[in-house]
Amino acid sequence: MTMDFMQENIKGYSIKKQLGFGGMSRVFLAYDPKLKRNIAIKVLSPSYSSDKRITKRFVKEARTAAQLQHSNIISIYDVGKHKNQYYIAMEYLKESLKNRMKKGVLKNDPEASLNIVKSIAEALLYAHRKGFIHRDIKPDNVMFRDDGTLILLDFGIVKAIRSESNLTRTGMSVGTPKYMSPEQMRAKKVDERSDIYSLGIVLFEILTGTPPFKDDDLITLAIKHAEGPVPQLPRKYEYIQPLLNKMIAKKPSERVRDCEGLIRLIDALLYRIRNEKTGSVRKYEKSKMKKRSENKEMSNKGLIGLISALILIAILLTASIFLIREANLKNEHSAWEKTKEAMTIPEFKKYLKSYPDGLHSEQAKKFLNDLKKDRELTD
Repeated sequence: MTMDFMQENIKGYSIKKQLGFGGMSRVFLAYDPKLKRNIAIKVLSPSYSSDKRITKRFVKEARTAAQLQHSNIISIYDVGKHKNQYYIAMEYLKESLKNRMKKGVLKNDPEASLNIVKSIAEALLYAHRKGFIHRDIKPDNVMFRDDGTLILLDFGIVKAIRSESNLTRTGMSVGTPKYMSPEQMRAKKVDERSDIYSLGIVLFEILTGTPPFKDDDLITLAIKHAEGPVPQLPRKYEYIQPLLNKMIAKKPSERVRDCEGLIRLIDALLYRIRNEKTGSVRKYEKSKMKKRSENKEMSNKGLIGLISALILIAILLTASIFLIREANLKNEHSAWEKTKEAMTIPEFKKYLKSYPDGLHSEQAKKFLNDLKKDRELTD
């Protein structure tokens, strides 16, 4: 595909830039001036445009997805041919599940992981009931709208469940090997349970960060899928293991029968997680309330202790004041007796100086005045 393609318009769509590419096609960001919105345009590589089998599959992808009107399935706007190059115009999505996993957004969040798998299962349940198997479930084919809604895309190798026709050659397996079911790897007949197997592999990868079976050699990888032991989740996710076992059992007959049953199993797990989370929150709140109560009790005890101490201090101060006052009264009484006994002007002056507001100050002043008058008469 040449760069000239990016400079051209397709039926009024303005090509902006390339978003990505695969083995058979490239995806471009384009603009629809009529509806004033960005769209994604998937274009079949020129080298495959002359292959009728591939072009039929490509057009079939658009027609299949266009039939599937579901909130979790990609919206198709247009399909056509531009200068011998087939294209599909669809809604533009920015973020894939693969990107979220790389960012670590889902790390240590089993509830979010199970909700993602549930949304994919809901999209698959709808497609299966419409008579289509996806056959290429993987993180790259799961994206998100800006509002967080999960979207399943890439129905390029979808198969009609009841159809006699098959656009793939006999004995040819299609899909992405890391996520393909054993029967799909062997190019055997597949049904809804093959998609469930692939979704189980995706669940394992979301929870652990890596797919369970990896090998550069396709035959070795196929053997691992067909004969290798069911992968075990980390201990912290052991409660999810029974669900995983029902999704990626080697024999289709041992897997959960359909996506409706799968959704029920996921709902049961989510209910358990939420209950445990609620229980933990309640336990935390109860502990918090107990701590608050203990702190309040301690605070009350401290307040009572402080009040008791203040009362004690007040009593001691009152007692001290009383004792001091008694001592002062005693001293004043003694001084007054001494003054009366002396009955001299200096003694009365001395008493008044020491006790200007004493109990006997008025009497002392009277005696002092009388003594002064007597002296004046004598003189």
